[in-house]
Amino acid sequence: MNLKLPRIYKLLLSLALIIGPFTWLMFTEDGRRRSDLFILHLLGAPSFNIGYDRLHAGVTETDISTQFPRVDFQCDDRSTHFGARVCAAKIASFNGLPARAAMLFYQGGTLNALQLDYRMRYHKTLVNSLRNGLGAPLAPVGGSALVWNLDQGVVMLSSEQPERESDAALVWLTPTLAASRQ
Repeated sequence: MNLKLPRIYKLLLSLALIIGPFTWLMFTEDGRRRSDLFILHLLGAPSFNIGYDRLHAGVTETDISTQFPRVDFQCDDRSTHFGARVCAAKIASFNGLPARAAMLFYQGGTLNALQLDYRMRYHKTLVNSLRNGLGAPLAPVGGSALVWNLDQGVVMLSSEQPERESDAALVWLTPTLAASRQ
């Protein structure tokens, strides 16, 4: 009984073991997303995995800093449309999606709004993720925004692929703030 593998078989098996994962990483959406996440985390930026259902108007700055100690939020008192205090940080990802930054807006010491800037090329992945996690959105508002009404807030996202990287943002608003913006 000959247990020795033919040389060509070993060569083909070796090539498959090298080319298979490389092909997946370079040519599939999931592979590219995971490669980007690895590189972003390797460069030292933290992740910000937030549960939209856990956001509400009672969340404080201390709650966020306790929950996410690795995220270095820089806070500043300044008046904006979303609140009187803004805390911002560079992040690598949120909820498994490559991202750029997180901005939290506080009014009266509690969370009023949240903006998560994501990488524009992952817009469709984010929309699908929100549909899977939060259900179907309301009809697009004015044809430009997808809206998910939650018990304690509203999640909004552009219905169209952003044209510029700076336009790629997901926004969460308290119900009070969302009602005042309509």
